[in-house]
Amino acid sequence: MTNIWDTIKEKENQLAIFQAHISGLQAEIEALRVAARIMEGGIGAQTARPVAAQVPVAADGDKRKRMWP
Repeated sequence: MTNIWDTIKEKENQLAIFQAHISGLQAEIEALRVAARIMEGGIGAQTARPVAAQVPVAADGDKRKRMWP
């Protein structure tokens, strides 16, 4: 039987991986939006919108901390 704390740690690690992947996708989407605005030559084409910040992940040894987006 798997220890409940090991299962929680595994799920938190999976969540951190998904969050990193989502952050990378958000950065790519924003880059594409900037490129589209530049190609269209629209108003504010040179101004990039802010990119979502990455969420810090709790340390492996501290099981009391939660990861909140």
